[in-house]
Amino acid sequence: MQKGKLKPFLLGCAAAGTMLFAAGAASATELLVATWGGGVEKVWETAFAEPFTKETGIKVTIVPVPSPEAQLRTQAGDPQYNAVMVTYPQGANLLRDNMIELLDPNELPATKDTNPDYLMRTADGKLAGVSPYFMYYGIAVNTDEAKPEDFSSWSNLADPKWKGRITLTRPIFLSSYDLPIMAKATGGDAVNADSGIALLEKIVPNVLTTYSSIAHMNGLLTRGEVAAGPYYSGRVWHLRQQGAENVTMVVPEEGALMIPYLLVAPKGAKEMEATKKFMDYVSQADPQLRGSVLGGYLPLNATAVLPPEAEEQMGMTLKELMTKLYQPDWGYIAEHQEERINTLEKVIANAQ
Repeated sequence: MQKGKLKPFLLGCAAAGTMLFAAGAASATELLVATWGGGVEKVWETAFAEPFTKETGIKVTIVPVPSPEAQLRTQAGDPQYNAVMVTYPQGANLLRDNMIELLDPNELPATKDTNPDYLMRTADGKLAGVSPYFMYYGIAVNTDEAKPEDFSSWSNLADPKWKGRITLTRPIFLSSYDLPIMAKATGGDAVNADSGIALLEKIVPNVLTTYSSIAHMNGLLTRGEVAAGPYYSGRVWHLRQQGAENVTMVVPEEGALMIPYLLVAPKGAKEMEATKKFMDYVSQADPQLRGSVLGGYLPLNATAVLPPEAEEQMGMTLKELMTKLYQPDWGYIAEHQEERINTLEKVIANAQ
């Protein structure tokens, strides 16, 4: 990711005849959609909710919560949200636990432009949700404290010279994100992850603190309390949009982790017809491109074309980036999450 603040640009209107829903009279229908906070909600409001409401008359309110998945589970049987954003492994767990509505892809025509590899389906072809974008998980660097090339490999995080200058996330996310990519970087994969655990055992002694939230990590990084740490590309993009020019994103030579996200409907959610309209809308190219510019959320609609300004901010073309990304077996990760969380908690405890 290059230095310089990306200037927002206006996306062209869809050509006549391609709009799926015409704006109508104001509707009494209101959808509540749960997302994370820390700036995520503003992107959803601007890129997805407000344009959808203007186009259809269906009001969408974005509600920021610390853990959308936890909210969905807490409200099981009486969902208050019509749709909830979750990570791919969380989606796999929710699907396994029969906690989300299954969707007919024929009712979501825009999903035909999403690569099937990034749509979670059941054996009979039903969709567990829609995938509006992805981020990648690489190494965020404070350029006042270190050079990007200092972290050209995942193993650089274990260099003793960074003792007390590195941060990691909590074990629940370490198990889903850090462990798979570090295993891949050291010759394994998401299933055969022993080499990734070994690398994390070497990194943990360098850790100043484990960050507890997006806001926590943003502060650690921008204030220079840490030099680097594994982080989400979209969060660094957002920081730079806010003027933090001393942070950048590195894709190590071994690659970065691709993280698709899912918008799901809780089991028993109300207003399903309106919800499906919104799900189809977020699967279209133009809303996804708005999300890319505002929040660095990279589009999964194959017809979306990133503008030159966005690729300059990213430091490479989207096509180049895709060759550097690892898409793990998310089903396996979800199935073995609990045991791996326990293992990583012990790794952290043993280093203290």
